[in-house]
Amino acid sequence: MLFKAITIGDGDLSFSLALKRAYPQISVTASTLLESHSELCRTYATATLTSKELLERWKERVIYGVDATKIEEKVTVDSEEEKFDIILFNHPHLGDEALLEEALLF
Repeated sequence: MLFKAITIGDGDLSFSLALKRAYPQISVTASTLLESHSELCRTYATATLTSKELLERWKERVIYGVDATKIEEKVTVDSEEEKFDIILFNHPHLGDEALLEEALLF
């Protein structure tokens, strides 16, 4: 049986990618973040390459525009096979301009 993980609020997707690289046997079924794909790529310089690797090399799923307080609107589990074994919550997005300033620091 494949171990399934979902990451919530993974900013630039670097945590999900690091998890997948370290444990390729784990299915990082969905990496969720509040931003759209275009917003993510504008905010984080490495986001384009990170998301491309997750999607193309590892064939993982990335879900954009997810509000963690309303996760059921974007992430549904309709069967036993779709359930996650672990949910990993990351630092929350505060939804203010500080995010852009923070991204520029890194």
